Amino acid sequence: MTKENIMSIISKIRNAKELTSEERKGYEEMSLQDWADLLNAGEKVQDLSDAAAKKETEKIKAAKCAEFLSMDKETMFTAFIENPFYMGKRIQLNKKTNAFAVVDVKRQLSFYDLERAYQVQNSKETNEKGEAMPNKTVTIAVNAHYDCLLRMFLDNICRAIADEVKTSAPELTDTTAAHKKEAGMEGFGLTKLEEQLRKVCAAVCPESVLPKMLKVDVKFVEYAATRVKYQSIQVFNEKAMMNAIFMAIKTRKEGGKYEMISRAACHRVKKEG
Repeated sequence: MTKENIMSIISKIRNAKELTSEERKGYEEMSLQDWADLLNAGEKVQDLSDAAAKKETEKIKAAKCAEFLSMDKETMFTAFIENPFYMGKRIQLNKKTNAFAVVDVKRQLSFYDLERAYQVQNSKETNEKGEAMPNKTVTIAVNAHYDCLLRMFLDNICRAIADEVKTSAPELTDTTAAHKKEAGMEGFGLTKLEEQLRKVCAAVCPESVLPKMLKVDVKFVEYAATRVKYQSIQVFNEKAMMNAIFMAIKTRKEGGKYEMISRAACHRVKKEG
């Protein structure tokens, strides 16, 4: 399609006008490079180009999930721990060339995304659009209650951090996660948290693929689960916590050496020449 044809279609989309089947086909077949070319031509299509990059990234993520789910469970978890990454897509301005270009962006595949893909794969019903609905009665985890254990662990991490800085932890409003005693998930001392981390890991992954998690892994998860905003310590959600746990498992299996990086000027390496 010519640029004029594309902009005509985009104009119809923005004005909520119906596209012909040929126009729809042409629009859906546009590559990310086509979108970058429009941006470089000065067209105001940033919102649509971002949506196209997001859609392409979702396709890549779905393909990565399908790759993992084609394996037997033990092989899948081994592969997922070793390399849970995929390359997403983004269209961004190159400051050196002052031109928009398609770039790869490294992303970590969440266990929750893999779980959802498995549940969709085993769907028993569809929504009003005819799309497969996740079957939440099945799981790829070892224990179907892994998510509840994770929420208990996350809350205990919060309490440990709050105790260290002498403040109050957020109130636990999840009534299911409140049953810590019955689940053996009480306490927030480092030894208790070490035991709980091992329990969460064992609820998700087969024992055969797991290393023995240590106190230093708890500390890594603790650091990874929070950030500071003004006078507040903000705790991330369950998805971020699970991502951190899988990074801890990966690091422990690879020898347990965590990497530390810095953006501080005092750590900046001077360029030669």
